[in-house]
Amino acid sequence: MLADARSSQPSRAKTPNLLALLGAVLIAVGALLFLAANWEGLGRLSKLAILFGALWAVHGMAWASLRAGMEQIAEALLLLGVLLFGAGILLIGQIYHLSADPPAGVLLWALGAILAAWAWPSQWAACAALALVTVWFSLAAPDSSLRVYLPFLPVWAALLPPIVRMRWMTAYTVALASLAWFILATLFAPLSATGASEADMLRLGSAIAVALLGVGEVLAASRRAADFATPLERLALIGVVAGVSLLAMPVVRFDLSEVGQGFWAEVAAVPLLLGAAGAAVAWRRGGGPLAAGAVALVAAFTAEALVPTGWRAVSLITLNVALVAALIGMIAEGYRRDDRFIVNLGFLSFALTVLRLYFDTFWLLFDRSLFFMLGGLLVIGLGWLLERKRRDLVGGLGDAA
Repeated sequence: MLADARSSQPSRAKTPNLLALLGAVLIAVGALLFLAANWEGLGRLSKLAILFGALWAVHGMAWASLRAGMEQIAEALLLLGVLLFGAGILLIGQIYHLSADPPAGVLLWALGAILAAWAWPSQWAACAALALVTVWFSLAAPDSSLRVYLPFLPVWAALLPPIVRMRWMTAYTVALASLAWFILATLFAPLSATGASEADMLRLGSAIAVALLGVGEVLAASRRAADFATPLERLALIGVVAGVSLLAMPVVRFDLSEVGQGFWAEVAAVPLLLGAAGAAVAWRRGGGPLAAGAVALVAAFTAEALVPTGWRAVSLITLNVALVAALIGMIAEGYRRDDRFIVNLGFLSFALTVLRLYFDTFWLLFDRSLFFMLGGLLVIGLGWLLERKRRDLVGGLGDAA
């Protein structure tokens, strides 16, 4: 019985976390609505007193909750403090009629959240800070004269020490997503300005995802860094699957002669080589073929830009066959690794690819009513078959995430 109770603790702990998070958001919304309803009737000192009093009260309750051993409640209160701090920036700007500067306001808000994440420390504050840093970059970069908005990197990196020291996996995942957005926005804006096609962007993005997957494979072979490998591998794998799946769609390029430029394929070779190096290191250390397979698949899609125009329809068919085979291999590798995430991602991607191939192939060949009826039967049959196979595979796995 005690073993059962211990095994159920993680699942039960999620409920207080969710309730505490919901409560923090509701309190923040209620406080803002109260101030909005009574704004005109309050004096300047009253407004400031309410604002600073609420901030002190929230942090005082967070300290008391930590002393009482209620970490989830303390985290929620600290998140509430971050939200109230942002509301305070907005309200002070209105009180003193400060000129509007959204990027500066969001940056100030993010710095306050970073301070809270360091001082307590608080993972939820770190997640909020990372989200705010991403918003700040999205607002500031388009109006900046810098081609690469380097100020983002030190602010983003300021959260890495507590994340690594405290091993906050949720905040680490958010940090990876934030960095991925920075990379995509930094690369794709100049690509668009130079007339690069959607296929060029997808190839380069997929190659970068492969490089990150190779880094994740290398980290997985290290005992000290193994915990940080899984989120990186999963995020990179999603990027690879999404990139090559879009490249395999004819709808991405209506004119098969406009599939990209050889120059950008050569640029994509650089991160591909990095990914290949990471895959080789992981292979020598006993890792699986996941990264190597991803490198080979993305390399094939990248090399398509060098195929003569008259052969590109044939190459597109070949690449779709390679994609289906790669997804089947990914499912097998997930089962070998006892990793439910890889198995589920593989099954989902395989099902979507088969449905997309059905639409691409038979949309113009069948009568519309017959097309949709056969499509419905295909969806039902495919869903039943894949779910059955998925359950058989997942049921045989261990406690992999």
